[in-house]
Amino acid sequence: MTRPETIAVALIALATLTAIARLLRVRRDLHAALLALLTMASAVLLYLTLFLPRLPVGGETLVLATAAAPRTIAIQPGERLVALPEARGVEAAERVPDLATALRRHPQVQRIRIVGRGLTERDRDSDAGVPVAFRPLPTPRGLIRLDPPADIPAGAVFIIGGEASGLSGGTVELLDPAGRRVDRRRITGDGRFRLGGAARTPGLALFTLRLRDARKAIVSDTPVPVRILAERPTRVLMLGAPAPETKYVRRWATDSGIELHSQLDAGGGVRIGDAPVALNAATLGRFDALIIDDRAWQGLGRNAQSVVAGAVANGLGVIIRMTGPATPEMRRSWRTLGLAVEGGGETAPVVLPPLTDDSEMLEARRGPMPERGATDLNTLEDPAPELGRFSVKGGSDLVPAVSDESGAMLVGWHQRGQGRTGLWTVADSFALVLNGQSDRYYQWWSQALSAVARPEATFRPHLPALPRAGDRVPICGLEGHPQVVDPVGAVTPLAIDPATGQRGCAAYWPTRAGEHVVVQRTISGTRRFGFYVLPATALTPMRALEAGEATQRWADRQQRGSVTDLPDRSGPTWPWFLGWLIVSAALWVAERRWRQTGVRYSGNPT
Repeated sequence: MTRPETIAVALIALATLTAIARLLRVRRDLHAALLALLTMASAVLLYLTLFLPRLPVGGETLVLATAAAPRTIAIQPGERLVALPEARGVEAAERVPDLATALRRHPQVQRIRIVGRGLTERDRDSDAGVPVAFRPLPTPRGLIRLDPPADIPAGAVFIIGGEASGLSGGTVELLDPAGRRVDRRRITGDGRFRLGGAARTPGLALFTLRLRDARKAIVSDTPVPVRILAERPTRVLMLGAPAPETKYVRRWATDSGIELHSQLDAGGGVRIGDAPVALNAATLGRFDALIIDDRAWQGLGRNAQSVVAGAVANGLGVIIRMTGPATPEMRRSWRTLGLAVEGGGETAPVVLPPLTDDSEMLEARRGPMPERGATDLNTLEDPAPELGRFSVKGGSDLVPAVSDESGAMLVGWHQRGQGRTGLWTVADSFALVLNGQSDRYYQWWSQALSAVARPEATFRPHLPALPRAGDRVPICGLEGHPQVVDPVGAVTPLAIDPATGQRGCAAYWPTRAGEHVVVQRTISGTRRFGFYVLPATALTPMRALEAGEATQRWADRQQRGSVTDLPDRSGPTWPWFLGWLIVSAALWVAERRWRQTGVRYSGNPT
């Protein structure tokens, strides 16, 4: 309120109160109350006539066409239609490169209505400052979630998870780089699936995820890059007693290229295996993992157990292999390694899933093998061996590494410091080898060791798992003057953003699909890291769903945080003046009629 308005309000209020007070001193009845009300109404209308109220101006609504918007969009009066680059063929729309440009061109916009799948990350980086209305489209049909595997060593088995929409009763298949089917699952009502495959040759392997509908028609083929690491052999120390399990663990280690150093106590002072090593911090620091059975662990004594616990805190991985029921004393000693579990005294059957759906997938997953080895393996018709597991219970921090078909944990691990401690609960898992399922036995041990082994320090920049051509790809973990080499050999220097600090992040915009290589030259040498860029058309349903969900969150934030003031203008004068004139006339008439009753009164302040 300005100073003139304040003075006017004070004068009008003073005159009004004075008139009402004089009136009430003379007479207090219904006529006096009516005159008092008319006096106050006349004063209010006089103020509104002198100082007109400000009326808000509605402004324009920006109708924003995005991906999957219809060609024809109904526009109401006061709306302006613009189309982003993702909107194709929208009629009568003004083309704009991004949302920020549209808002700069039309500063009078006070609302936004989004039509289509939603905004890309380019337009969600900043707030619009005005309310936004958005109604997401129905979930698209096809692949709407994909969980690619992490980097895996050669010879290991990997898992791919995901979710498909609108394909209940269909199938999802995993094809290897040669186009052979290695796994297949039926798509159930919730659309979720898990597929497995084997990694053999180090490098980037391009698998294919194929979706089929209920009529077996191909819906989509999605490339899934899998990074297979050519790491140095994992160094493992095994302690225990001679037994069938240790025999087949040694065979698995040899076939998998693992450097296994075993010390087996046969009793009576007789030790078999490799040369004895002292169990101290320096020795354990040379190994990546320790495999020890529960009895051997109990026989170490507290001092040696403390040494192992310290090595785990510094990165060593430990797998305790249960050979019998767990006693309270055993469980207490396991807590030295951070492994807190209950139970373990009773057994339960292990539910084994089928090897695969058909012989073709089984052959592709096992890969080439000599004739002698092939005769030792199960076929699909052979019965599965009966195995038992010790039932242990752990908290939420006990992470399953191997589970059976029912979801029961067979191997779980717990983090302690920089290392991990695992618990192997299947006492006679070697029966898998004796019953022709050595590939399953090898898979279990590979998964268990991969979960707990000491990680190797390698050049591994951080970037999105599924980058696409044309998208912005943030790459972190860089230093110096890194570059990216694309599939045709074009070199793009990367500029590290100083604002990212020690994370060392830079942005890269790939223009073509295929294998790219990050090259980083430092004083210690040149390091390379390959990654695969998917075609721009890949993962369209998944990207559409992500854009809709992210746009909905962005629109909700605009509703809560909009601070833009609506423009306003002065309203017309004549309605207020006319109202004041009518009320003043009524007040004058009422006063005259009151005077005719013989009471002298003068109460109109205007």
